[in-house]
Amino acid sequence: MTVVTAAMTTAAATAVGPAASGTRLPRDLILTTVHDGPFEAGGAGTFSIDITAAPGYAGITGPTEVTYLFPSGLTPVSASGTGWKCRITAGIVGCGTRDLAAPGFQLPRITVGVTVSRDASGTLTASGRAVHTAQDRMGGRVDRTAPGAETAMETGPAPATVASTVQIVSATPRTD
Repeated sequence: MTVVTAAMTTAAATAVGPAASGTRLPRDLILTTVHDGPFEAGGAGTFSIDITAAPGYAGITGPTEVTYLFPSGLTPVSASGTGWKCRITAGIVGCGTRDLAAPGFQLPRITVGVTVSRDASGTLTASGRAVHTAQDRMGGRVDRTAPGAETAMETGPAPATVASTVQIVSATPRTD
């Protein structure tokens, strides 16, 4: 019998972008993915997606949307997470929630099941993006550049992006 050993692989990124003053400041979301690869051609695998409110910012105070694009060779077949509404369309997983998170805390994890095509090989890269709309205590959108705003970030969504690579190994014949 042949045993395939899998190592967890993690990719994380904190999005950065130009602030109103022209300087680059960290944004307010941290997007992290973990998968249980390497994946076997013709097999299946799992990606876990985490969204965290960056420490030092106001937290996640409004709706959050995650979009994750899977390359040819990886087909998402399921996507779910507590409090998330997920959909799968043509290799793209989209999930949304209205859950909130304090600075440094994480929203519930999204788990995506994928199948691997029999002819997949090499290294494949999946990529994701998370964005949320800040809201005040009354549910109104926050203008983050207004005088007296709590943070010095841009008006509008604060995207976090990440890319995660996974190695595809040849299917191993089973000998029982």
